[in-house]
Amino acid sequence: MRRLKLILPFLGLSLLLTACWDIKSLQDVNYFTGIGIDYSDNTYKVYVQQLDFASVAKSEGGGKSDKPATVWIGSAEGKSISQAIVELYQTTQQTVFWGHLNAIVLSESTLKHGELLGVIDSLIRYPEIRYTPWVYGTKADISDLFTTKPFFNLSPINSILHSPETNYNQRPIIAPMRLSQFIREMREPGQTALLPSLNVSDKTWKRNEKPDPKLEIDGIFAIRNVGYTSWVNDKELLGIRWLVNKSQGSRITLNQGDQTIAELKLAKPKSKVRVDMVNGAPVFKVGIKVSAAIIELWEMRSEADLEQLAGQLIAEQVRTALRVGINKKVDLLNLEHDFYRKKYNDWNKLTSAGKSPLLPINLGEVKVSVKIVQSGMYKFKRKMTPY
Repeated sequence: MRRLKLILPFLGLSLLLTACWDIKSLQDVNYFTGIGIDYSDNTYKVYVQQLDFASVAKSEGGGKSDKPATVWIGSAEGKSISQAIVELYQTTQQTVFWGHLNAIVLSESTLKHGELLGVIDSLIRYPEIRYTPWVYGTKADISDLFTTKPFFNLSPINSILHSPETNYNQRPIIAPMRLSQFIREMREPGQTALLPSLNVSDKTWKRNEKPDPKLEIDGIFAIRNVGYTSWVNDKELLGIRWLVNKSQGSRITLNQGDQTIAELKLAKPKSKVRVDMVNGAPVFKVGIKVSAAIIELWEMRSEADLEQLAGQLIAEQVRTALRVGINKKVDLLNLEHDFYRKKYNDWNKLTSAGKSPLLPINLGEVKVSVKIVQSGMYKFKRKMTPY
């Protein structure tokens, strides 16, 4: 009896516990995986991407389907982003869940409109949206980006849109950017956010002799002080990768005149920027250290010669990126941010507390140290004799 008296209060409390009576099944929820925002004629147009999670499960499990993955694209317009999303809700059929949102695409007109903080604010006010989605700018049609599929009928989850790091590891020029980094960099004093530009290319691949479009990163949109500055194509950005201190596998081809000498794979670049004030103006000095591996060797040269040629090429790429940026009024190397951090009082005076960009930028010495640490499967000094 005494034991029963002890148990009864706990049994009564258990009646107050909530159960899973309001849980929704997978098929009863619409999961948005991507959102795109365009702006035209004082109206926002919102695109959303919705995937068939059955095909996603197959691709994540390593399976390949005989049928293309199913993708739904919804679009609606409104005077605000929230109004456009409410218009989408009218036909979504089931409850919408934003927790799987993994990509945000902003059109060039949206970036130029000048209300970028308002656009981001409209999105992150949804409690289900995290600060982790990948962010892109684009000149292309957003619906084309959302419907372009990867190889082998895999889900778009396996494309550059949702998984850009795999592509970046193979061609590390323009680093992918998450929403948290984008917000931080576009608001940071003296910082220029280099937002990756997403495009659709049908020039590289064919399927059964017919063009097979694929996504690509074709440049960057420069954003400073939450405002659009310029667009720069990827061919002019080769120098920015050497100031990104992260492990990567960039490749360079060494030429002398019309003769190709070697191709190197460079890894683990480490850069330092020094700022000196000369006659009241900042002069930047850049030091870069990088390790190299020989990928192809067409002409026998000493290690010292190859290291010197590689250093000269890297220094020239850095200077080229700076010149391109100055012509477009963009600090592609983010040297102004180093000036802000290391010489704040001078930066504050010369840029009117960040209201005007630090242009032109005076770049002094660019010192590059390349060390060849690997020569592949063969010894470096092998004899190139025919059989």
